[in-house]
Amino acid sequence: MKRLYKVVFAVAAFFLLVCSSSAQSDGLKEMTVVLPAQSLAKVITSLLPYPIDLGENFIGSFFVQSIENIRVEKDRILFSSVISGKDIKYATKIGKQVINFVVGDVNLPNQWEVLFNYDQRKKILLVKPLVKSPTDPNGISQGDALLITLFEAFSGIEYPVELNNLKPVTSKIHKQLLTINTDIADVYGADNKLFIELVPKVQIDRLKED
Repeated sequence: MKRLYKVVFAVAAFFLLVCSSSAQSDGLKEMTVVLPAQSLAKVITSLLPYPIDLGENFIGSFFVQSIENIRVEKDRILFSSVISGKDIKYATKIGKQVINFVVGDVNLPNQWEVLFNYDQRKKILLVKPLVKSPTDPNGISQGDALLITLFEAFSGIEYPVELNNLKPVTSKIHKQLLTINTDIADVYGADNKLFIELVPKVQIDRLKED
């Protein structure tokens, strides 16, 4: 999201430095940030391996090792991933006693389809992950099977992601304070690209001289 701020800020600053020293601009048109699937892959790769928390029942460390084959369509993103785990145990309560089942190591490749829809009125991105079960269940470990069961339980559930809490960007330029507030107008996919429409609201104030 920081990269989106930089894009909005750079474009707005270029056009607004010629404005008056104290001005308010609320009627700017939408600006569209285009993120090709290849760019998404580069950003994600830089974050890997990424630790994930799969709940208090699991003891051990889980990591997303890779995310590949990203494809963006109109209302969905498809990709493959590998999730690994080291020295995994699964804790469950039987009666009043907690039992730890030794799962061992996990190295699970899987396929994902993530549906998304942006609610423009509520400023909420609705995300629904769908995991595709392995076509060949033979050869998967006990830990892999347990992880597949967990993912299938969360699969098909729509999760809301709020996008109305973006912080303003400020910068001092030539004795002026430039403030950019950004609203997200829409999020959609097309031609293997993710499109984010932004509406910047820019305010320029003259700084007091010492």
